[in-house]
Amino acid sequence: MKKVLESRLNILVLCIAAVFIAFTLRLVQFQVIDGEEYYSKSNATTRINQTVVAARGDIADVNGVPIAGGQVVFDVTLNKAYMPSGMLNRRILESVKILISQGEELNDILPMAYEYPYTFIEGKEVEIGRLRDTLKLAVYATEQDVMAKLTERYTLEEVPDEYRRIVGGIRYTMEREGYSASYPFDMAKDVSVQTATIFKELSRELTGVEITESSKRYYSDGTLLPHILGTVGPIWAEEYRQLKSQGYGLNDTLGKSGLEKAYESYLKGTDGIVQIEKNMYGEITDMEIVQQPQPGDTVRLTVDYEFQQRVNRILADQVAMLQRRSAGWGKECTAATMAVIDVKTGAVLALSNYPSYDLNNYTENYSNYVADENTPLFNRVLQGLYRPGSVFKVNVAVAALRSGLIDENFTYKCTGVYSYYTSSQWGGTPPGCANNTAHGTINVKQALQVSCNCFFYDLGRRLGIDTVNRSAHNMGLGVLTGLEVNEQQGRLSSPDYTQLLGGTWQAGNVIQASIGQLDTAITPIQLATYAATVANKGVRYATHIVDSIVSYDNSQVIYETPVTILSETPNTNNAFDIVEQGMIMASTEGNASIYLSELPYTVASKTGTAQVPGDLYNSTIMAYGPVENPEIAVAIIAEKGGNGYNLAYGVRNVFRAYYEIKDARQNAQIAQ
Repeated sequence: MKKVLESRLNILVLCIAAVFIAFTLRLVQFQVIDGEEYYSKSNATTRINQTVVAARGDIADVNGVPIAGGQVVFDVTLNKAYMPSGMLNRRILESVKILISQGEELNDILPMAYEYPYTFIEGKEVEIGRLRDTLKLAVYATEQDVMAKLTERYTLEEVPDEYRRIVGGIRYTMEREGYSASYPFDMAKDVSVQTATIFKELSRELTGVEITESSKRYYSDGTLLPHILGTVGPIWAEEYRQLKSQGYGLNDTLGKSGLEKAYESYLKGTDGIVQIEKNMYGEITDMEIVQQPQPGDTVRLTVDYEFQQRVNRILADQVAMLQRRSAGWGKECTAATMAVIDVKTGAVLALSNYPSYDLNNYTENYSNYVADENTPLFNRVLQGLYRPGSVFKVNVAVAALRSGLIDENFTYKCTGVYSYYTSSQWGGTPPGCANNTAHGTINVKQALQVSCNCFFYDLGRRLGIDTVNRSAHNMGLGVLTGLEVNEQQGRLSSPDYTQLLGGTWQAGNVIQASIGQLDTAITPIQLATYAATVANKGVRYATHIVDSIVSYDNSQVIYETPVTILSETPNTNNAFDIVEQGMIMASTEGNASIYLSELPYTVASKTGTAQVPGDLYNSTIMAYGPVENPEIAVAIIAEKGGNGYNLAYGVRNVFRAYYEIKDARQNAQIAQ
């Protein structure tokens, strides 16, 4: 019995020893072998997800040549995940001193001057109101009230007086942009390499301040389509409330206007996520990219980079030519606009405004652009509303021929004065042709060639305003063209619009409307669409400037813009063919022949001289060609340009540029 007990006791001792040995080995594993890892993990109390902003997609020309792209730049960033507790103001102050010494621009939206007594900046009323609202101050709060509130709100008492306004402005901007552990704040964007190097060298002393890389919008030629491309900018706190559900972060860039805004969902891309793990002492213990960022897609346009550049130069040259002709008259042309579209598809080939601006220096020169009396920021080609003048006569001719009111043999005797209405019906001297010229007995083709007002007065009167306007709408005047970016709808003269203005429609109003005067106002892009519709014998395509959406790596076409017919005006009684003959006569025998007859092919055109207030005249032209197989339609409007035939100079140069580029490309392909 005793031996059995001793045996059992020995076994128990061995078991206990084995357990102790196992626990000891495990403890050694925990404390010695894996001790450092488990120690870090035991102290990792915080995980922070930070957004890795995706590169914005490009906007490219029809051949894939980038027009608006991304450029890698250095930013000075405040990162709360790394910022020591209680050191924010000190870090800002230390960084500000470096940035100012290097001549860098601070990210400071506080609408107050830097110098004492810190007055509000003139012209910033909206921002000043937002500042007062943010600080919960009364609408009459002074600059001194604002500074006192900033000092209290951001505990700026320890900041030296000479830097308090600057640090306060940065803190205010940080708040507006939503600075937090998840959203770092860029204190200065696009700093020089020298500045970036200084901050990198001081990284140990400036914990929480880091140099980061970001993508800045870059334009290979900032003068190409600036009004159409639009602008990008930061998301403000009030915008974020609406955009948060769409996956936006407070430090994201957002399309603010133009194509940047219209195609924001494609250009934005998908942000990535990096997870940062910190221990209880605020030290970084781990960092992992849990989602890679995916760049935005490429928006490919219908314009050709080289052709757009040529068109810009042609329009500037056209304005210079008009200025030379009007020198000393006091009515000098200062602005013009041009649209060129593909007759067969409605695709925009070029859009140009003069004067214009450069997107590469838009921000720095914004105040100068705004102050310029010639309004370079105004998007004339899509937003400008102009009386069309005599180019409208093409529509009246088509309507009259289609209705059977006249045929190509119909004649009218122009005496230089249209006396159908009595003086009481007209309200004054009877209207006449330009300079009271008597054209004699002419048919519709001749009337288009010489632009006889009286001929079209009579057609308009007999057709009635409803028929005239219905035809104009079908051909693209006074209606939206279908373009992807914001455009004006324009208007046609009508009894309803006259009543809206508080007037009374008179019987004689229809004759002024029939020559493109009175209240009719159209955009240059509509005028080009109208020209293309005439070239297509009444088929009006949706005008568009986006060719397709392509994935960032060009591996997939996500979307292609279809060729869409918006309306069709039947070529009844060969109306369009007859009108085309009249437009050819205007190009080959009329005033425009001085330029258009030089081309080796035939171009159909119609010019206009539209009277505007101040005894001034805008010039207009619509053209398409080659008539044998129309490819392009051109519209030009010049403010205070005088006689419309002068614009045939620009039309001629556009056709030359188009075929020079096309032929060069074809020859290059053959050579390959």
